[in-house]
Amino acid sequence: MKKYLQLFVFCLFTGSSFVLTAQGQRTLAIQYVKPYEYVDSDNNLMAKAYLTGENSNSYKTIVFESGRTLKVEQKDGKAWVWLPVIGEPEMIEITARNRKLNQEQLFTPLVTSDWGYFKEGTFHIISSSHQDIAWMDTPEYCMHERVNEIIAPALDIMKSDKDYYFGMEQALNLKEFVEAHPERKNEVIERYKEGRFTWGATYNQPYEGMQMGEQLIREMYFGKLWIKENFDGVEEETAFNTDVPGRTLQFPQILAKSGVDNLFVSRMREGFYDWYSPDGSSVLTYTPGNYGWAAMFYKLFEEDAIEALHKIQNRVKMWSNYYKKHNLPPHFAIVLSNDASGPVDYGHVVKEWNEIVAKTGANIPTLRHSTVTSFLSEIKQPGAKFENLEGDRPNIWAYIHGPGHHKAITASRKAGRILPSAEIFGTVDALLNKSFDQYPTQRLSKAFEESIYPDHGWGGKNGHITDSIFKAKLEFAADEADELLQASLNSIAEKIKTNKSNGIVVYNDLSWKRSGLATAKINNATLYYVVDDKGNVVPSQTSTGNKDEIQFYAAEIPSLGYKTFYLRKGKKNPKVNKSVAPNSLTNDYYTMHLGKGGISYLFDHKLGSEILNTTRFSGGDILAMGYNGNGAGEFTQMTEPNMEDYDKMSNHNGNWEIVADGAVYTEYENKAKFKHVSTVAQRIRVFHQEKKIDFFIDFLNWDGTHNREFRFAVPLNMEDSKIKYEVPLAIAEVGKTEMKNAPGGWAWGGTYDQKPVTIHPREVMNFIAAENEDFAVTMATDVALADWIDPTREAVDYTVLQGILMASHKSCHGEGNWYHQTGDHHFKFSIASHKKDESTSFQFGTASNHPLRTVLKPNSNTNGDLAQEMSFFNVSDRMVRISTIKKSEKNNDVILRLVEMEGKDKEPTIELAVPFQQLIKTNLIEEEESKLPSSGKEFKLNIGHNAIDTYKLIFSE
Repeated sequence: MKKYLQLFVFCLFTGSSFVLTAQGQRTLAIQYVKPYEYVDSDNNLMAKAYLTGENSNSYKTIVFESGRTLKVEQKDGKAWVWLPVIGEPEMIEITARNRKLNQEQLFTPLVTSDWGYFKEGTFHIISSSHQDIAWMDTPEYCMHERVNEIIAPALDIMKSDKDYYFGMEQALNLKEFVEAHPERKNEVIERYKEGRFTWGATYNQPYEGMQMGEQLIREMYFGKLWIKENFDGVEEETAFNTDVPGRTLQFPQILAKSGVDNLFVSRMREGFYDWYSPDGSSVLTYTPGNYGWAAMFYKLFEEDAIEALHKIQNRVKMWSNYYKKHNLPPHFAIVLSNDASGPVDYGHVVKEWNEIVAKTGANIPTLRHSTVTSFLSEIKQPGAKFENLEGDRPNIWAYIHGPGHHKAITASRKAGRILPSAEIFGTVDALLNKSFDQYPTQRLSKAFEESIYPDHGWGGKNGHITDSIFKAKLEFAADEADELLQASLNSIAEKIKTNKSNGIVVYNDLSWKRSGLATAKINNATLYYVVDDKGNVVPSQTSTGNKDEIQFYAAEIPSLGYKTFYLRKGKKNPKVNKSVAPNSLTNDYYTMHLGKGGISYLFDHKLGSEILNTTRFSGGDILAMGYNGNGAGEFTQMTEPNMEDYDKMSNHNGNWEIVADGAVYTEYENKAKFKHVSTVAQRIRVFHQEKKIDFFIDFLNWDGTHNREFRFAVPLNMEDSKIKYEVPLAIAEVGKTEMKNAPGGWAWGGTYDQKPVTIHPREVMNFIAAENEDFAVTMATDVALADWIDPTREAVDYTVLQGILMASHKSCHGEGNWYHQTGDHHFKFSIASHKKDESTSFQFGTASNHPLRTVLKPNSNTNGDLAQEMSFFNVSDRMVRISTIKKSEKNNDVILRLVEMEGKDKEPTIELAVPFQQLIKTNLIEEEESKLPSSGKEFKLNIGHNAIDTYKLIFSE
């Protein structure tokens, strides 16, 4: 069916007499022939059109205000005329055989002469293909499609059209292609160096707030660094994360310190931004508003150059003032991208457009194929002023990964925590062996890659397959991390001198000295107690439900090091100040009462404060609610839970039972039945040697009922609290660290007009904390999403810290799967009350998710080279965290990465167990920047606030 473009123009009212004369008249519509037929004439183009309307068959001429007269030809029942394509609007008189039918009206050419700021500029067609790993179908199907129906055809077009450009958004797609077509690798390199085929600088496009710090950094290792090392030194300058409406605080720093200049995002107000991380580093960020608007909506190049000129002119006029205000060069991007879209060559439109410009001499921008990198290189000219943007954008799609895929994300977090520890102790073992021959380079690399493989495309068509593949890769990574770490710990333990049998080496994988629960396995653990290396009795007890496991309080374990304890036959324990009943407990730290649903009263003896407000919920309560969201989609605000079939643990009887009681902790258990869950088991463990309470939640036989949500809740005796929580490589604060304005941009559901400060729940790493002037409470969590606002009807004003356990919602894909998550689920939380102190929150939250590791040495080893207690690496400032220590990517040097977590400039001293010869500052992906004058067993550094800094240590010449 033909489509006609109608130009409805208006009468010009010049006086009251004219109004009387013109009353009742209607404008004559002009219909152009499609595709446009046009001819050259006097440095302009004349397009064929016809007039429509009553009496159109009587028209003879069109007389322009400028004096020009055009003949109207009556043919085949239509009034045909050739009209100028380019020009200024002007009044015309359409004359008829009967003068009474003469018509005056305004004529506006298809393309006006007014191109404003862009009259001598360039328009860039940026052809790309937005890629989830799956979503459109299974990962295998989508990989085959992008390799054979997107990437290969794009390269084929480039062979015949030397002016054609195309881009893919992530390095994973490049890896897939060259593995499928190794014979075309050189062709890819050639197009790369011509700047005609570019790839994103990250491995894929993840939920940035889903990954732990080193996982997010590895996006650059498996992206930019891999491209450079495998494609003849090509430097990829642009990263993409176009789909997800969420950004995390430190991502600009990660990009900037990896040598990436640009970030392309969408679902945000169109424009150019210097996006800053808290340390002050920034990356130029460009957003077209929505990554696929031109392809999906405006269809700018589907016809010919005249139609493109007409549509684009209307589109860009609004941008003249923006460009003028920011002193930007007159280059404008037209992004053509859509989900899994293939390459389309608009070369004929480009050629026709530029020929029109050349023939007419009109001040019209030229048109060219381009890439984001090429376009932004034209924008980044001296004097250009980009909008400053600071802060993160909490992810409104966060329900899709954590609550929607609880077991998979639990494995992801485990891998993200343990893999750096495996690198650290693998490096330590290599240094002790004076050889990296046994360092598991390939296994660590594979595990890290698998741990970041899942991107933002959970679910989708055949999403049950996609999700199972994602989960399998994450579980593989977690298992590999566990095995590799334990192997290194076992190897190091063999080198430790132990004068007695049944030595227990307790390892600390964090970069500050700490104490906590340690566990060792030995037959009939009830027959043993624990002493330190000086023979002092250490608090211990048999594990709950396992008579072959002993647990003890391991104090003062050195930073990234170990301390040795011993098992002795008999029963000895230090005296513990406690009073225990089936529903209450008092020790040196707390007085606790148990009631329906959890803790009904909690008093902190050290602070002299009542910690909980249990008028609505108990401490550790479990909430069951309705949830009708889909986790990800074209909505502009996160879907909130509802009160459908609302239930909570405190609606059920509190039948508490003491299931463990000893010198280390006392543990209570309570069980109830919820609709759709055969058993909800709630265990509360109160420690006697440290101020800490653990909560264990078990869901047994969850039936997968749709549209349900479960939360864990800790109601605090605290109003108007500050809320702080860990994000990758930083600590965020509600109301302080978010971007201040609504992001803008659009989804099919509308504009993103919600200010980020109001978004909740949020992605968290290890903890969320609330504080006021009196005290603080930190909740360590192993789930991905946390909240602080009562989600129920008639919500309370005080703070309720929550972990979102899981939600059984559906993929937003029309043919997508349900995330029903049937079966058993297990969750763990820990809380501690303390004086307000960010470092306490950070260390408590992190340590709660990094349990102390042990190695049992049944036989003595008097020939060991290592002392019974040692720190391999130590940082003098507890808020400067060692993120990883690893073998260099290029050789056997050692990479050390530090993160300043407190937001203050520091001068920490780093101590080592093994002397080094040389220290080199590198960028994030280990490329050398400068040599520093240090050697020996310690060195001092300047590290800026919130900085992520990387160093190379050379241990031998």
